[in-house]
Amino acid sequence: MRDFLRLLSFLRPYRVRLSMGIACMVLYALTNTIAISLVQPLMAVMFSSIGGTSGSPPLAAPLAIPTSSGPGPVGAILGQVKSLQHGFEQMLLSVPPLQRFERVSLAILLLFLLKNAADYAASYLSVSVEQSATRDIRRALFAHLQKLSLGFYHGNRSGALISRITNDVEAVRGALAAGISNLLKDGLSLIGCLVLVFVASWKLALFSMLILPPAALALVTIGRKMRKRSGTVQERMGDLTGVLQESIGGARVVKAFGMEWFEEQRFERSNSGYFRAFVRLRRVSAAAKPLSEYAVILVAVAIAWFGAREIFQSHSMPPERFFGFVTAMLATMSPVRSLSEVGGTIATGMGAARRVFGLLDTPATIIDRPNAVSLPPLASTIRFEDVHFAYDTGDEVLHGVSFEVKRGEVVALVGASGAGKSTALDLLARFHDPTSGRITVDGVDLRDAAVASLRAQLGIVTQETILFHDSVRANIAYGRPDCPTEQLEAAARAAHAHTFIEKLPEGYDTLIGDRGLRLSGGERQRLAIARALLKNPPVMLLDEATSALDTESERLVQEALERLMQDRTVLVIAHRLSTVQHADRILVFDHGRIIEAGTHSELLARDGQYRRLHHLQFRD
Repeated sequence: MRDFLRLLSFLRPYRVRLSMGIACMVLYALTNTIAISLVQPLMAVMFSSIGGTSGSPPLAAPLAIPTSSGPGPVGAILGQVKSLQHGFEQMLLSVPPLQRFERVSLAILLLFLLKNAADYAASYLSVSVEQSATRDIRRALFAHLQKLSLGFYHGNRSGALISRITNDVEAVRGALAAGISNLLKDGLSLIGCLVLVFVASWKLALFSMLILPPAALALVTIGRKMRKRSGTVQERMGDLTGVLQESIGGARVVKAFGMEWFEEQRFERSNSGYFRAFVRLRRVSAAAKPLSEYAVILVAVAIAWFGAREIFQSHSMPPERFFGFVTAMLATMSPVRSLSEVGGTIATGMGAARRVFGLLDTPATIIDRPNAVSLPPLASTIRFEDVHFAYDTGDEVLHGVSFEVKRGEVVALVGASGAGKSTALDLLARFHDPTSGRITVDGVDLRDAAVASLRAQLGIVTQETILFHDSVRANIAYGRPDCPTEQLEAAARAAHAHTFIEKLPEGYDTLIGDRGLRLSGGERQRLAIARALLKNPPVMLLDEATSALDTESERLVQEALERLMQDRTVLVIAHRLSTVQHADRILVFDHGRIIEAGTHSELLARDGQYRRLHHLQFRD
């Protein structure tokens, strides 16, 4: 119920449209009920004409409300309905037979026109409301995903997250549609039909109700099973989406290692798991419709038998009243059948809603503290003070790392893979927070600074080049979409990307494909460097930024970076020691600790780790 109420809160901004839709549904149910009630006067006209009377037939006496209903609200409602019905019959039947038939026919035409107009308006308004709420849920999910830290993405499959925003939200939309349209409109229609049923014959109505509880119990049992199994179906779909995303995204690796057969088997396991879960769900849900329909038919046959006794034996019910009763009773079939499926739809939607809200409730670990300060441009130093860090696995990656970087310095981080270099840069960008210790910029702890003001000072180029399925221009200008063309091209020239961009079919407007796959690795890396240069940040973080460049391109980019390093602070990670020989200082990482620090010449003069790494690379 808490999840359902929370789901309904997304409808609050659209309460005016929702109220109008509900009013149209009420009008639909009212006109539908009145139209069904015209069956009795219509049958009275037909029976009077068959009887051969030329004048006005005597009107059927109004039904007396049973004393068993007492003076309570039920008896009062039935009395009002019967009085209205009797007055309506007086107006229609107080004229010759042909005019009676014409009046009834005209009334039916007008009522059905109004009914269908109300149905159209209600459907349009309900769809507008449900789609608006669905759009808001997707927007909230995506916005929340943007706030979550990199650690969250490392621990969750991207396919499963995509499934939350697509499949689960669509299931939630189905629950909203069922709750707004089916439950309300069909529920009101069913109530109107039941009122007519009790007005026509309370004995027949009570008799018909005797066999409804067993059917209702069966439907409730089915709903419980569906709620349980619908969650499994959504989870299997998330697994299937995850396998697809990984296989398609890693197509190059799959083909390079000849693992197509393995991916087929992996997909088959997920596909079969979804198949089994969905078939089990449908096996249960498919029983709802035939059971509800058979229950209504059973009621109808029992009513016919009981009604025949009332007409032919006790003569306590006029034939036209019995036809009105049967028509109203049969009119309950459609809303009952629809309502029998609503439970399953809502159950599926609520299972999805729990997963959606679970994602929305995932706390963002990297957030601004109350009264967080806005960092001005770097003026003095960046300091790592006894920084320790461990991922969720518990293994500590950094052990008491301490160093400082002065404004304008170029500091290189070198060491074997897994030594903690990239983690140190991630902490500076505040993708994670230290487990203990602190990182300061001009004396301000990064945890006390506004995240946006920190990252606005950083230009980041990683060894994994991330580009988007867009034009070259849009990828370079990412973060500065309104920058002048002159600045954009200047950044491309500085990264030595302008020459190859001009050779592309549409130059800067050329689409580069998903993740830039239409470009070579070196070209993608140069676009990423141009993107960072265009941002023109005071601090540059380069994580293997030149790893994908050939020797000539690497030299040219290094020259461009050196020109732009004036009055800029740079932290660079490189496995090629030739690219960091001119750094102001070099920090050597090993197993999460800084074991050496100094200039290139100073470190070569020592018999330490840096010298050994240098000799391994340049021994030839």
